Formats: sequence, structure tokens, C-alpha cells
Amino acid sequence: MKTFHLYLSLIITVSIVGSLPILEKITLAKMNITQMIFYRSLSQTLILGVVVWFCGSSLSSGIPIKYTVYALLQGVAITIMLFFYFSAIKTTDVSFVYPLIAASPLITYILAIVVLNEPFNIIRLSGVILVIGGIILILHSK
Repeated sequence: MKTFHLYLSLIITVSIVGSLPILEKITLAKMNITQMIFYRSLSQTLILGVVVWFCGSSLSSGIPIKYTVYALLQGVAITIMLFFYFSAIKTTDVSFVYPLIAASPLITYILAIVVLNEPFNIIRLSGVILVIGGIILILHSK
């Protein structure tokens, strides 16, 4: 059951992440970047509020302040990232910009080894290198 949940989660995530840039590009044709970030954040806040309310979750369940700060910093980082991402897709083809974001696994892979002490794995590194090769091809297509 754990494997099914994993694959279902991945399929849903990839489907949303893969199709969302199209909707973002369409929306940004009539909305400025600040409005887009505001409405996205508002919808996320409302949905999470409903989930917390229905599930009876407590937002203050003895979590050390350090982890609350980490979560808040992630929100700041996402907001900054969205601003620059929306700026990029507003000015050029989303089919050019979005694949370039695929460079992020290289950063994630290196940080996971250095910060989280995850093991080095040549197969994973090979996958990251293949992604970087794809990015180079996309850069040369413009």
C-alpha cells in the first residue's frame, strides 16, 4: 500500500506541475505578477485553512520554533522564486523557461549530500547529469 501511495502521489504531482505552467502563462497575459502571487497565496491559505479546520489539526503542537522559522523562510523563498519565475514566463516561451528549472535537481542533489548527509549515488548523479544535458540542448534551441 505504501508503494501505491508513493506512485499515486508522484503521478498527481507530476500532472499538476507539468500542466500548471500553461495556466500560469495564460493568466499572466491579463494579470500582473504581484496579483498572481497574491491570488495564488490566498487560495493556498484558504484551502489549508479548511484542511486544518476539518482535520482538527493544531498549528501549535509543540513544534520547536526553529522549525517554524524554517517553514516561514520557505514561504519567503517560494515568493521570491515565483516572482522571478513569473517574470521569466511572462517575457518568453514557457516551453523554454520551465525545462530550465530542471537544473534544480543538481542543487538539491549536492545539498542533500552536504546538508542531510545522504549517500552519494552514481546512478542518481548520472540522472542529474542527463537532466543537465537536456537543459543544454534546450538552451541551444533558442
